[in-house]
Amino acid sequence: MKLGDVYINKDTKELIQIDSFASHMGKFWEDTENTIVIFKQLEKHGGIVGSLPSFNGYGTSEEIEAEYDLLISQEELNKYNDWNDIFELVEHK
Repeated sequence: MKLGDVYINKDTKELIQIDSFASHMGKFWEDTENTIVIFKQLEKHGGIVGSLPSFNGYGTSEEIEAEYDLLISQEELNKYNDWNDIFELVEHK
């Protein structure tokens, strides 16, 4: 799981993108087992794709991977012209 990876919900087909990693009180190197993953929910509204920071989510990588599948790795994002291409991919899944 890397920054920028795009995941698709196994049931609802909603998209999230890995936004950052966090640890309690910034003790990342001391407590790597309790690191959480912060993600943004990608939404399409009238042809505009975006996310709102107030709707960010978080969980462990295990929790996220239980509900979401990797759709596009961060390294492969450049193969798409824009987010509309990615949402079109989801519609045909």
